[in-house]
Amino acid sequence: MAVTTNLGLVSFCIPAYNAERYIRFTLESILNQSYPEFEIIIIDDHSTDQTLNTIRHIEDKRFIIQSAERKGAAAARNQALFLSKGKYIIFFDADDWIPPNFLESQLSMLHSEMEVVVCKWGRFFNNDIINTKINQQQIQKDLNFREWILNYWNNNTSMTCPGRILIPKVLIDQTGTWDESLSLNDDFQFFSRIFSQCSIIRFNDLSTFHYRSGISGLSSQKGQVAYTSFYRSLNSGIDLALNKYYDDILIKRACANLLMSFIYECYPNHSALTAEAEVKIIELGGANCRFPAAGKTKILSNFLGWKMAKKLKSLIYER
Repeated sequence: MAVTTNLGLVSFCIPAYNAERYIRFTLESILNQSYPEFEIIIIDDHSTDQTLNTIRHIEDKRFIIQSAERKGAAAARNQALFLSKGKYIIFFDADDWIPPNFLESQLSMLHSEMEVVVCKWGRFFNNDIINTKINQQQIQKDLNFREWILNYWNNNTSMTCPGRILIPKVLIDQTGTWDESLSLNDDFQFFSRIFSQCSIIRFNDLSTFHYRSGISGLSSQKGQVAYTSFYRSLNSGIDLALNKYYDDILIKRACANLLMSFIYECYPNHSALTAEAEVKIIELGGANCRFPAAGKTKILSNFLGWKMAKKLKSLIYER
């Protein structure tokens, strides 16, 4: 695989908040790319640690560093996007990692500016990239938006790591920037808009995006505000799907399953959100996704039902 340097500049847009422990590891993985035509735009989102100093100790002319004008990852991504000069955009988190062939392989898959490229991905803990666990639920073929919904939303595997997706900037110009009113699950809404307008979502099996877990990030802080954001984001993506495929029974079922998975996660808390989701599921014709459980929770749900199992589990964790 050989990619020439005339395919255009790629902009890595990175929000960074209290990332001093791992941002050097992340940035060095980008600097080691075999494709050299890129810029790295880092927006420090009001960090209280040494994130900025850590970045400034890495000297490279391709860095653009600014402090955030507003708070939140979505706002920081938009700020980085505004500064970007690239033909292609990658929204990268400050704690992830990519191998040297990542960018080269992503670009090699792109056939037009109305496509996006999504590579393989897996989770790792701390800095142990050697033992990255590849996600086994990802569909390893090209998909259109409808196929993406039926494969991922139906089975509650809709998580979209921003850094594994190469996006032509013209697509973002058409679909809009990140919704800064959202916190948790803002990537679902953003990429649903992108996927709904692109001609194909190409799969890249030549490289792997490494997603860091276990660091108590935003996704682990799920209170009322976060769950409201989560729910609003889901509904935004669902509205896109229903408007595009308004009479498609399979799409309606996938949307209902996505909402049912939301209920499974937040029950018995957030009763107003779950009640609203239940009404929408009925309007869509019902869901058929099973309660995700293992071990003791699965045994309890088999005997007592999933709601009682969740209530008991919630009581145990509150002690």
